[in-house]
Amino acid sequence: MQFQKPAIIVSDSKFWRLQSWPCLVLILVGSFFCREARSQEVVPKEGVAKPYRTVTISASIRELIQQIHVEEGDIVREGQLLVSLQSEKQALAAERIVQMISKAEFDYNAAKRLFEQKVASKDDAFQAEVELKRLNAELGIAHAELNERKIEAPLSGVVVRKFKESGESIAENDPILQILQTDQLLLLFHLDATMLPSIKLGQSLTVRFPEMPEMEELSATLNFIDPEVDSRSGLFRVRLLLDNKEGLVRPGLRVEADFPSGERKATQSNP
Repeated sequence: MQFQKPAIIVSDSKFWRLQSWPCLVLILVGSFFCREARSQEVVPKEGVAKPYRTVTISASIRELIQQIHVEEGDIVREGQLLVSLQSEKQALAAERIVQMISKAEFDYNAAKRLFEQKVASKDDAFQAEVELKRLNAELGIAHAELNERKIEAPLSGVVVRKFKESGESIAENDPILQILQTDQLLLLFHLDATMLPSIKLGQSLTVRFPEMPEMEELSATLNFIDPEVDSRSGLFRVRLLLDNKEGLVRPGLRVEADFPSGERKATQSNP
């Protein structure tokens, strides 16, 4: 009878360490891809787009409109002449004062020279100087009255309303034109008070416009948080600032924005 050679089992710690490394790597990789990844949930809220500024142009005096230089839809720049009021009398008055100043300067120089030569008294020179200063002050008032009759654009924007026409008379503070500044838009929202802890000034939020589905999503910045919560509704106001230099978005459109809810959602990542 033939017996088999007995098997010898060798216990080598180095051998087992080498054999266990692949298992350890697999465990670590699996735990990495299978752990829970937490991200913040967002809540879509609906608001409305408003122009950055709205200005109604009026006059501070009662006068006749000589000419309105713009029409509805025109793009205007800050400082551009919009409306000219009748100003012929004021222009003539200013020209008259200029002529009087010319004579007063001659009289003052003559009186000063005679005083220096001790031919005239100091009072004569002083009175001539006072008269010259008075006329210069009157000229400044005349120029101010002329400027009141030239109404310029206080901002860059678009003329959206024209309340008067050339040749019409106006009273003080009567509206003449309305201008919107639309190169930036304000996006207004009302949020639940429970969302207060999850928002802060300067946050960038994703916005979209339901009436313009072909437009890509845009980014707007949170620039105002109302410090007061309405006690009856439990809502507070927030405002986002949107860059609209290309003029693609019109004021009055509905807008949706993704606000952080403050809650966390768990997502399972697969390897």
